[in-house]
Amino acid sequence: MNIKNIRRYFSFKFLLYILGRFKIVRYLYKLKNKISSKYKKIEKNYENHIEINFNKNDIIKKIEVNSFYDGLKLKKETIDKIINLSKKSDLITTTDNTKFNTFDEINEFNRDNDKPYCLINVVNPELKVLINRISRNKYLLDIANNYLGKVNNIDTKVQWSPVCNTSDDWREHNEQTVTFHYDVHHLNFLYVFFYLTDCNKDSGAHELIIGSHTNKKFFKHLIGSVKQTSSSLELDYGIKKFIKLEGNAGYGFIEDTSCYHRARIPINNPRLALQIRYY
Repeated sequence: MNIKNIRRYFSFKFLLYILGRFKIVRYLYKLKNKISSKYKKIEKNYENHIEINFNKNDIIKKIEVNSFYDGLKLKKETIDKIINLSKKSDLITTTDNTKFNTFDEINEFNRDNDKPYCLINVVNPELKVLINRISRNKYLLDIANNYLGKVNNIDTKVQWSPVCNTSDDWREHNEQTVTFHYDVHHLNFLYVFFYLTDCNKDSGAHELIIGSHTNKKFFKHLIGSVKQTSSSLELDYGIKKFIKLEGNAGYGFIEDTSCYHRARIPINNPRLALQIRYY
């Protein structure tokens, strides 16, 4: 074993990767967050970008049981603002920071290319400001603070998932997570997703396994790789627990991504989505 691997195994990031798998660790971290007086205060935003159909306690209960809640909606005027800003944005590939000016350029590059770009960040300072405001929405922050104890950090991004003809291995290399997995980048976290284009099972819909955030077998799911095949997970959880989250532009959901989930491959149409991560 070389020095680089030894350092990796003793790094803070690797410890998070190991410990964040276990629900007892996530629960203890939540308690620690609740009682801690040292945290970065995040100011709430009271602008009205989002519609939510349930009260905070009901939503948290649904996430705790099912791992997600899908009653969010981004308002049309907000979607229009994001789309308009996206058209004036730089399009940067996630793997090597190649820059494109238009989505048509990406489609042209990907056409008949066995190594296409499958995930593209939308980069624009004005768009970043708007997305940060949405991420600090009073209702979303109240839910995240209650679920996590306290929110210390927020990450946001707007990404295109274009149609590209390639292998799953290349997609994963290109950071398009089309294989079922669960997240362990920290000890506790909560995601919010909004589709900015109409999205169904053939255009990149999110898919998850209900309740799998707290129901994993020790040796099969918690030890080793966080990735599993669909067929293996069907045996473990049953096909009825698999759900595809499909909706029109503006459709949104909150998810504890400790559950098994994946992005379906866009076949017919590309997907533009907003992602917010609280941790």
